[in-house]
This record gives sequence, structure tokens and C-alpha cells, in this order.
Amino acid sequence: MGFKQNIFRINVFLQDPNKKPAAILFREFFSIWRKKKRFPIHYIGRLMYRKGFENPEDYMDMEEYKSIVFPVRNNPEAYVHMLSNKLIFHVFCEKYKLPVPRMLGYNMRSSFFMEDNLIFIDSEKDLISYFEEMFKVKKAEVIFLKAFCGFMGKHVHKLTLENVGEDVPLLKETLLNGEFIFQEGVQQIDSISKIYPSSVNTLRVETFIDNQGTPHILGAVLRLGSGGKYIDNVSSGGFFVPIEMKNGTLIKKGVRAMIHGGEEIFEHPDTGFVFEKFKIPFFDECKELAIKLATHFPNRIAGWDLAITEEGPVVIEGNNQPGITIGELSYGGYAKHPLFDEMRGLKRE
Repeated sequence: MGFKQNIFRINVFLQDPNKKPAAILFREFFSIWRKKKRFPIHYIGRLMYRKGFENPEDYMDMEEYKSIVFPVRNNPEAYVHMLSNKLIFHVFCEKYKLPVPRMLGYNMRSSFFMEDNLIFIDSEKDLISYFEEMFKVKKAEVIFLKAFCGFMGKHVHKLTLENVGEDVPLLKETLLNGEFIFQEGVQQIDSISKIYPSSVNTLRVETFIDNQGTPHILGAVLRLGSGGKYIDNVSSGGFFVPIEMKNGTLIKKGVRAMIHGGEEIFEHPDTGFVFEKFKIPFFDECKELAIKLATHFPNRIAGWDLAITEEGPVVIEGNNQPGITIGELSYGGYAKHPLFDEMRGLKRE
């Protein structure tokens, strides 16, 4: 975290009218410091200082988070490659009939593939023709261009037939100097679209595989885009609403990352949709799919981004080293989870 970002966070804290009384702040802060024996920088960064945030000792501090998300024991190299490369991930999912968006083509720099055809492209005209043909042949309404190894919503571009001639020339150098998979846009279920229609709003479901090889659901949130953006990543200015894991309903408030202001959101700022008690459709099927994905891609710690269609969930991507600090809000703090020591590698394998 850079200096300017830290200053921004401090200003959010200082100007926040929803802080707990000073006596409670000091008591909780020093209680965590004494218990964990580390300076609890996360207490402010994760908004634990706010009224209504209960039992902050039940939540991971930064060292505990790092001990789970980053070690090789939870991210074996062979599985990481399967998750981090979107082409490999997609082909593997198709092989084992795991539901994914339809792949329409891909490119490796100037080599473009569609169906069984390989086309070498080096001109703007040919690039436009390639995508116009893709829309025609595949009868797609929306195409998403995703870098093989992009992350946090970066290097994702959206095309429609109407904007091909305008947008493709702007993407020419990016495409010809990179590797992208081209996927058909998912038509999400209407009830989710009513919350925010401009992006595919995905469930982030977090899993952990215990020492006996059994995958477990840890927590889940609904990620939502806003402000007309077509991606829902929290790091890109979207926000998330934790899900009550027992019944699959949203809790009453969502949260933006502190680096984007840490805003508490009770209804969607674009549509006015109220979150509290909204039941996620196909929630049991989402959990079942996450467990199946963790079985096929046995990275011990993973985050699965699932879109929900009228027919059920599809997996958009899998993530090693997921930011599990958001999912633990659904559970009420992973530090009290019965698998917490295993997650940290404190029990023998």
C-alpha cells in the first residue's frame, strides 16, 4: 500500500462520523494488539472502528491473512497455472462439463483463432473484420475480451456489434501485443439484473481444502458494479454485499473498499434497490458448483466468481490468492473458524 493510499485511508477514518466512541476504540484496538501481539493496522483499514462492527478479535489481522493466502502450501504451482490462465481454465472447465460462458475465440498476439481457423492479423481493417465475422457467425450480442492472465478486472474490454468500428482500433496495439480470450457475455438472471443491470454481478465464493482433502465453503459475497461500469470488481470501484450463509440472503448493507472511500451502502446508488433480505437465486447450486470447482482445481485456498443465469450458475473465473477479507464478513470472522489453524498451516499435514 503506497504512502498516498495510506494518507487517504487515514483521512477516511478521521472524517468518518460513524466511529465508535473513543473509549471503545482504544479498548478494542489494544485488546487486539495484546491478543495477537502485533500492531493491528487492519483495525482501521478494514473499518472495524465503525459502529455496528462487532467482535473485531474474530477477524484476521494482516499477518494471519498473509499466512493463508500467499504460502505455496495453499497455492501449489501446478494448480496456480490452471487458475491464473483464463484460456487453460476455460478449456479445462469445458472438458469436465463445468458451466462457463461460451468461448468464441482467442488470440496469441497476431495469431487469432475462431472455430478451427487460424488468422494472422496485423492491420486495423483485418482486426475489425475478424470481430464483425465473430458477431455474425456466433450470433453473440456482447463479447468480452479478457487477457489470459489479467486480474482485478484489469485488461477486460467489452464489445458490441455497434461499437466494433469505434473500439477495436483503440484496442489494436493491446491485442496484437498480448493474449486474450473472447467470451460471449453472460445474460444474468433478471432478479440480479434488477439490482444493477450494467455489469454481470458475480458471487465471490471462497473455499478451503482441509488436510484430509475435503473442500469447504468459507464465505460468500455478491459483488456489484456501479456508476455505469461494466465490471464489478471491488478494486475497480465496485462494492460488495455479504451473504448470510445459512439462508442465502443479503445482509442489509454493502461496503466499498476503504481506498474508494469505505462507503456503507444500504441500497444500490444507481437503481435504489434495497439489499436487506434479498435471497440469492440458485444459492445452493452456487455452493455446490464452488465445491465441484475446488475438487477439480484443488488449490487449497480459492475464490470462485460465479454469475447466475436463468438456468443456474456459471463460473466466470477462479482465483488463487483471493482477497478473503471480504468473504469473512459473511462468516463473522475467519479467526474463529474451526479450520483457521489448518488454513494457517499450524497443524501437521
